[in-house]
Amino acid sequence: MQLRVSQAISALAVGAVIALGAVAATSMPARADNRDVARILGGVVALYAIGRAIELSRDSRARAETAHVPHPPAPIQATPPARVAPARCFVEGHDRSGYVRGYGQRCMQRHAAFPGDLPQACLTHIQTERGPRSIYAGRCLANHGWVREAGFRP
Repeated sequence: MQLRVSQAISALAVGAVIALGAVAATSMPARADNRDVARILGGVVALYAIGRAIELSRDSRARAETAHVPHPPAPIQATPPARVAPARCFVEGHDRSGYVRGYGQRCMQRHAAFPGDLPQACLTHIQTERGPRSIYAGRCLANHGWVREAGFRP
């Protein structure tokens, strides 16, 4: 606010100097009547109005510029690599509770991209046509963020 007042005072002073300079430069005698005083005041008021209009224009332009400042794009969050269960590891069999589908333990340890991420809670033992096996239960893996290999159909 203090800056605007000083600008207004500066504009008023400049207007007064210009108006007094115009009166002093005439070839008329140095006397002032009511018309001259009215002209001087009119000039000062006009200069003040012009200065105020310029100031308001700058303020509104500054507000418009700050209102439309583009925000930087949100940082792209790297998605964690997909934990994909290879189709070649898929096995089916029976355990005590019934029919089970899942992925062979040894196969997953050898062929999965992130074998260290395999949840031990999903490891179960089943009986297959080829004998007993340890597998990672399919639904359990899905609940832990693992997905089937693309194009896989059991």
